[in-house]
Amino acid sequence: MNQDDDARIAGRALAGDEDAFRALVDKYSERLFRFCRVRLGDDDDAEDAVQDVFIRAYRSLAAFDVSRSWSSWLFAIAANRVKSRYAARSSAAGLVERAGGESLVSGEATAAGDDPAERAVETLAAEALHEAVASLPARYRAPVELFYFAGLGVADVAKALGLGEEAVKTRLFRARKALSRILDDTGQPSGRGKGRH
Repeated sequence: MNQDDDARIAGRALAGDEDAFRALVDKYSERLFRFCRVRLGDDDDAEDAVQDVFIRAYRSLAAFDVSRSWSSWLFAIAANRVKSRYAARSSAAGLVERAGGESLVSGEATAAGDDPAERAVETLAAEALHEAVASLPARYRAPVELFYFAGLGVADVAKALGLGEEAVKTRLFRARKALSRILDDTGQPSGRGKGRH
């Protein structure tokens, strides 16, 4: 499903087709979970947040403009719900402690083979990276989380945050520079992530 498909399916959901909404839930559940997990640092809280986001999205379907991006609308709801209802539950230190070896890009463990030393380095890199992201100012942290953790493209991040695309690119660029400085200063191994420009 691409964005046009998403909008078409959302239109069917607006018309009362529950199977259509279920298709969108199936498509975005995992990405929403990764996004919420990174923000909250706890699987149970993340699962609750995802359920809350989909309930709110379903109840707010009438407000969705089918000419716009479904994913940016959905992740805007997620960002607002996590911030308003759940964010206080997770300190930056707790998030880093629980983040373990999650990958910045996909939320899945990176392929480190069967070598325990490689896995340990990957885990240290992920922990350092999560700590560095948590220390960024909110104006940089939100684009990084949506672009890298949630896997949204620049255009969707811009829509979700109510910014222009150039502003998102600038913030991502500055965030990467800040992250590089933070990771260099701490002497921790640096993780690598790729986003979709």
